[in-house]
Amino acid sequence: MKWIAKALLASVVLPAAVHAKGLDKLQPETEKPEEESVDKDSKKIERRGEGLEKAHKTGEKKELKDEGEKAKGKEGEKAKEGEGEGEQGEAAEVKAPPAPVEPGFQKWYIGTSLGLMKTTASKGDWNSSSTGDLELGNRVLKQFQGKFDIYGTVRYRPSDVTVKDNLRAYRGVVETYLFGAKGQMELVPKLFAVASAEFGIAKVTLKGVDGNPEVDRDLEKSGVDLTIGAGVSYLVLDKIALGTQLHLGLGTYKSTQFGVDLRFLL
Repeated sequence: MKWIAKALLASVVLPAAVHAKGLDKLQPETEKPEEESVDKDSKKIERRGEGLEKAHKTGEKKELKDEGEKAKGKEGEKAKEGEGEGEQGEAAEVKAPPAPVEPGFQKWYIGTSLGLMKTTASKGDWNSSSTGDLELGNRVLKQFQGKFDIYGTVRYRPSDVTVKDNLRAYRGVVETYLFGAKGQMELVPKLFAVASAEFGIAKVTLKGVDGNPEVDRDLEKSGVDLTIGAGVSYLVLDKIALGTQLHLGLGTYKSTQFGVDLRFLL
C-alpha cells in the first residue's frame, strides 16, 4: 500500500513541478516583447524630445542670427551715417575760404582814357585837341623779376585833327592800332607805377572843308607808329583803377597824349 501511495504522490507532484518549470521558462519570453516595446517607445519619445530640443535650439539660433544680422545692419548704417557726417565735417573743415581779391590788376582788364592830343607830321600844319582810346590787357607774366606784372595789350586810339596845307584846310581823323606790353610795379598799397611800349600802324583820313573832294595823298599816307608811355594807377575799388598816363609817339606821325586812364579789372 505504501508504494501505491508514493506512486500517487509522485504522479501529483511531478506534473506540478514540470508545469512550474515550464512557466519559469515561458515567463521571460512572454515578458520580453513587452519590455522591448516599452524600450522602443521610450527611445522614440527620447528621439522626439531631442528633435524638438534641436529644432528649438535651431530656431533660437536662427532668431539670434537674424537679430544679430539686423543689429549688424543697423550698426553698419549708423557707421556709414557717421562716416558720411565725418566726411562732410572733414570736407567742411578742409574747404578753403574764398581767395581774397589779389591787389593790383587781375588776369584781364578793359581800359579807356580821355585826354589831350597833339599830332605833327612832316608836311602841313597839324592841330589836334582831344582823344580817347580803348584798350584790352591780358597778364602774361606775374611777378617778373619779383617786382613786375607784365601784360600784353591791344589798343585802338582815334584822334580828331585839322590840317592846313597850300592855302587849303582839311578835317579828319588819325586812327592808330597799337600792340604792345605794359608793366606795373606796386609802389605803396593800391598805388602802381605803369610803363608801356607799343608798336602799330597809324592811318589818316581827311576831307577838305572847302567842299573840294581832292586831298593831297602825302597828307593821308599811312605809316608806322612806335609809342612809349608811363604813368600811375590807383585802385579806387577792388575792380576799378584810376590813373594818368603820358604817351609819346614816334614814326610817320609824331604824337603826344596825356589824359585820365580808367581800367575795369576782370
